[in-house]
Amino acid sequence: MSERWGERMNVGIVGGGLAGLATASALYAAGHDITVYEASDRLGGRMGTTTMEGHPVDLGFHVLHTAYPALKRWVDVAALEATPMDPSTEVILPSQGKRLLLGDALRRPSTLLPTLRSVGPFNALRLLRWRQRARGRDLEAPLDRPSQSIDAGLADQGFSKGLRQRVLHPLFAGITLDPQRKERAAFATFTWGAMANGSMVMPKDGIVAVPLQLASRLPSEAVRLGVAVEDVDANGVTVDGVRHDHDKVVLAVPQHVAASLLDITTSPDERRTTTMVYATEAPPLRAARLLLNGEYDPTSSPVLHVHVPTLLHPRDDGQHFVVATLLGEQDHAAEDVQERLRSWFPEAASWRIVGRTDVRHALPNIPTHHVGRDHLPVDVDGVLLAGDHTTHPSVQGTLRSAERVLEALGVPLPQGPQDLQRPAAVEVTA
Repeated sequence: MSERWGERMNVGIVGGGLAGLATASALYAAGHDITVYEASDRLGGRMGTTTMEGHPVDLGFHVLHTAYPALKRWVDVAALEATPMDPSTEVILPSQGKRLLLGDALRRPSTLLPTLRSVGPFNALRLLRWRQRARGRDLEAPLDRPSQSIDAGLADQGFSKGLRQRVLHPLFAGITLDPQRKERAAFATFTWGAMANGSMVMPKDGIVAVPLQLASRLPSEAVRLGVAVEDVDANGVTVDGVRHDHDKVVLAVPQHVAASLLDITTSPDERRTTTMVYATEAPPLRAARLLLNGEYDPTSSPVLHVHVPTLLHPRDDGQHFVVATLLGEQDHAAEDVQERLRSWFPEAASWRIVGRTDVRHALPNIPTHHVGRDHLPVDVDGVLLAGDHTTHPSVQGTLRSAERVLEALGVPLPQGPQDLQRPAAVEVTA
């Protein structure tokens, strides 16, 4: 399906998250009329940020991988005032009071010896080889090949049982938001390549700054918030029983919403994540890096990891936020999590509880046996689909899903964020 370039279209876009806003901004820059329908009272979707005590706090744990090729086409990263996290990761064994360092020796040679002591020379060599294999020009290429589950793939690479259980399993549980790591091993290699080829950064105003940068390209009258869409078809969107006609309709909503609107069968599993936020004057970590739980268990040791975002973007009052991440449906009280963290940091008993975030349907489910970087066709009964559930669960996959929609509509892709500025006069045929 394609449109003759130059014809002015009126496009309805259901969903004000990253995929919907990317699609809308490119269409608007190309001179088309757009309407964005967003069910909530804010834009950004799952890339959300709230404010606690006057400081931005992300809904869930988010980093932005600068190596994603699509990111360069859509986002002015410099304008986000994003600061990179430390490339090393620490692992804590709470029952032993012991910490291990997994460093990036190619970027930080000083971490080589501590890493060797933590993982051993054979594991270190295998990690290095994996890194080199994953550093290809096409980060998504591993997704094009048949794959096992993450755990099976890590075992086949020869990593020791101890390294897998203490480091790699909790790491990829956090990346996929799935304690069982049912995602494809190919996706783990894709992510490993992104970490090897770029930095993990956090925007100054939180992760919501990414979709809001795209939204800033749109006229305010084109965005409708608090609008629950009841039905969609190839040329219409129904709200409160009233049908709104469009030349084309793009459905850029989370997996479970798309499944409901289009009667698509999907996994009943839901990936949930909770973060607990505490305040302290003295940060428990010296570097802005992730501290993984090497004894992670969803029931007996449910805190997956801890980080201190205020080491990157300080609070005005000099205090620090400590953010603990948990996965799954089990509800946890902030006091109980704080008690558990005392085995990590004895000083945790004095921390002040600030708040929590809860994210449901935080990532889509892609079957382990699926092959390819695209999961669903872009066109389902004339409705154009966008969102990470149509490709793979990452910012790269989300932006590529928007690019698939634009290609289907015959709209040129941006070569950089400067292309998303609408010219003063756009020559289109009414």
